[in-house]
Amino acid sequence: MSGRFSVLAILLSGILGACTHSARLQDNVAAWSCGEKLEHVDALVDENGVRDASAARVAGFAYLRANRNSALLAKQLDADEDGKPDQPEMWGDFIAQMRGLDRAARQSEMANLPVAAGVSFDQVDDCANEMTASLTPDHYQMLSTAVFVPDDYLDFQRVAGLYPLPAFAAHFGYEGWKQENLESFAQSPSVFASSGFWRSYAASNQGVKADGGFIADLPRDGFGRLVPTSTELEKIAQIYAPELRVREDSDSDKIGYPVLATRNAISEIDTTQPTIFYRLSHGYFNGNWYSQIVYSVWFPERPGNGMFDILAGHLDALVWRVTLDHDGRPLIADSIHGCGCYHLFFPSNGLKRIQAPEDGDIRETAESPAGFVDGDILTRPVLWVDATSHYLMAVTATENLQQPDAASTAELVLEQSLTSIKLGDGKGYASLYDEDGFVPGTDRLERFILWPLGIERPGAMRQWGHHATAFVGRRHFDEPGLIGRYFAPRDLP
Repeated sequence: MSGRFSVLAILLSGILGACTHSARLQDNVAAWSCGEKLEHVDALVDENGVRDASAARVAGFAYLRANRNSALLAKQLDADEDGKPDQPEMWGDFIAQMRGLDRAARQSEMANLPVAAGVSFDQVDDCANEMTASLTPDHYQMLSTAVFVPDDYLDFQRVAGLYPLPAFAAHFGYEGWKQENLESFAQSPSVFASSGFWRSYAASNQGVKADGGFIADLPRDGFGRLVPTSTELEKIAQIYAPELRVREDSDSDKIGYPVLATRNAISEIDTTQPTIFYRLSHGYFNGNWYSQIVYSVWFPERPGNGMFDILAGHLDALVWRVTLDHDGRPLIADSIHGCGCYHLFFPSNGLKRIQAPEDGDIRETAESPAGFVDGDILTRPVLWVDATSHYLMAVTATENLQQPDAASTAELVLEQSLTSIKLGDGKGYASLYDEDGFVPGTDRLERFILWPLGIERPGAMRQWGHHATAFVGRRHFDEPGLIGRYFAPRDLP
């Protein structure tokens, strides 16, 4: 008996000791060094599975994160590749870009923690800023080596799946899809209007006119990248927000706001809250950085056509991006679905097509089903979206259109909000995305067929920064140099 009591005493002592240590840990966090605070928060984030995958952590620099733009900025800072910044005055802008990525991701991560961190986001952010301030151009070589953004293609799957063989099959399948679905871009809007029930979604500010002077006067960093305030970004988003006309066959064709009932619940779309999400990105073209406004809408599902529809699944999304010149004129727009599929380009008349590396072989290249589009149309386009598949059918002007069968006002909301959604049960916040950047519960049957092409979980909805857009070939939606791969400025007469 005494032995049992001894064991019990030891166990009880251990439990009480652990509780005391936990309490002491929480009490002392505020007194820790900045490095210890960041390490503590990152450990909690990893332990609780709430890491934000929108940008990659920078090894050795816990207060910075990087995306594909960061990698190009690092190269531009050292054009002669001697390991030293050529323009040290731009060092601060390079660091600020990565500090901003970390700040946004960390704010969502800490809000989503199901446990107390013992330190506030503001305290952690102050620490991160303090540590960032210690960086000088002398750190360039070490930092530039650490700035690494993983490719979203899995080469081992391509090797294991004997990639060249399924690549040919995928190529011919894609050619068939184009023949079946891209002819609609040559049709008149009047043809669409008579082919079903159409619901219009327009932002509540529809009618705001583009102001090139407003864009031209906004601040830019040393690289030439637009750095607007949140208020200025919202105004830009209002100016270029598209109107969507969606052919509606069922509730699955209504757009809405993603919601989470509980922390581990599968997301649903609240179609009583029509929403157009927006974000700022940047592309590098013809020696200049240009601002990009990225819009996205979410549907409850892509319903199946029959029992074995490999493309059907929970949730669906359509993404529309417009790239602006420095005076606020659209250079080009392009679109994908939330899976990264169906990448289409809509260049303005100010561009011309050039020979691309993929032209002439089976790799996917830039498809421009509407040809060259007038810049005025791209400023405030009408996007015609089909029922069920939610394929983009046409891009037209707003003038001279028939009235839709129904109209809904959509709220413009910053896309960052999807990384920290208030739970329906009132027990905190959670991200729409998992730690790998996927939306749980949105996998498609196509993944069992297309895995040899090297894209992880093909068909699943995914987070910004993880959209591989070519099954045959290699292409990412957020590549900063993507436009210049296929287009160049048109020669003026």
